[in-house]
Amino acid sequence: TTGAGVRYGIPVTETDTINLGLAYEATRVKVFDDSPLRFKEFVDEFGERNNTLRGDLGWARDSRDSIFYPTKGRLQRVYGEIGLPGGDLTYYKLNYQHQWLKALTPQISVLLNGEFGYAGGYSGKELPFFNNFFAGGVSSVRGFKTGALGPKDTNGDAIGGTRRIIGNAEVLFPLPGTKEDKSFRLSLFVDAGTVYGKGENLDLGKLRYSAGVGVNWFSPIGPIKLTFGVPIKKEKDDDIEQASRILRLLQIQSLREMQTVINETIVECQNLITSEPK
Repeated sequence: TTGAGVRYGIPVTETDTINLGLAYEATRVKVFDDSPLRFKEFVDEFGERNNTLRGDLGWARDSRDSIFYPTKGRLQRVYGEIGLPGGDLTYYKLNYQHQWLKALTPQISVLLNGEFGYAGGYSGKELPFFNNFFAGGVSSVRGFKTGALGPKDTNGDAIGGTRRIIGNAEVLFPLPGTKEDKSFRLSLFVDAGTVYGKGENLDLGKLRYSAGVGVNWFSPIGPIKLTFGVPIKKEKDDDIEQASRILRLLQIQSLREMQTVINETIVECQNLITSEPK
């Protein structure tokens, strides 16, 4: 996909912002004999090349005490995108997020987060498969592989869905040994969520659950999250992440030990990548 667009954020009040965007996207989907069925079905319906005129609209209310190290306040967001008439792909995606934080002590805070997404096609067209919702991974349900939850194809690969539910509960506290350094925080979390395919009932019994520990580091190059989760409820075909270092993280006493764990994790990830079949 290639394209260009513009986005504007318009402050309305001290806490409220309206976001607007307009973009043009040119998408090419090339299929081969062994391509997944959803790729072939898309090309049969829409062709190999498509143009999309995409509009974005959102509203946010943010009363948190900090963007980078929040300890109290709320964040509410409603945002959506739409493939506008005149383009080859006509679809919509709507998202709502509500996040709440409360400081229990000057160092310890509780965070609750909920998200819901709904998407579909219109004007007689389906939602493009590459615009599906996905769940699993560090930004949704930790302990499961990124984007691995929900409907799967005949090969067992996650294909995403038209609706998504995410819930997170966390206790945030300083990393031992960091004193007043707010750039490092530990968290104990419980996550829940999944995605649902078109026509599938919103059965809350299908939600996956996980729990674990994480490290949030606002580094000089941006925020970095290192999390280790253990699935509490999963299905036999779910792909899960390794969580072998949870106890190590709980026993960290210094930044040097923290760096050692991070380095070991990076090496392990590199080894996993290089050992995967091409």
